[in-house]
Amino acid sequence: MLIFQILLAVGLPLGAAAFGGKYEVLPAKLRLASVISAFIFAAAFFIILAHGGLLGGGSRSSSLVRVGIWVLVTIFGVSTLANIFSRSRWERLIMAPVGFVLTVCCVIVALAGSS
Repeated sequence: MLIFQILLAVGLPLGAAAFGGKYEVLPAKLRLASVISAFIFAAAFFIILAHGGLLGGGSRSSSLVRVGIWVLVTIFGVSTLANIFSRSRWERLIMAPVGFVLTVCCVIVALAGSS
């Protein structure tokens, strides 16, 4: 998803699978939204690794990491719902299941780290 958002941000014609599917190539404002999304996915990568104890000693207990994983659950959950109800066929068929898998994986990581 990080790479997909970067490709959208640089102007590749993949917009049918993003932001409602209205634009093949995203306009400037939506490209900026893709940049922001890319940063969220990059942060998600590090939060998940830290929460899983794979990044830095003792980082799993960090408040930022513990709260961050639940923020990711919320973001990915809302994204999944938005994609389910999107007008874009690609968002409904591809992005909604991807978002659901990301949500479930983050819940599993969050609950595993709390024990």
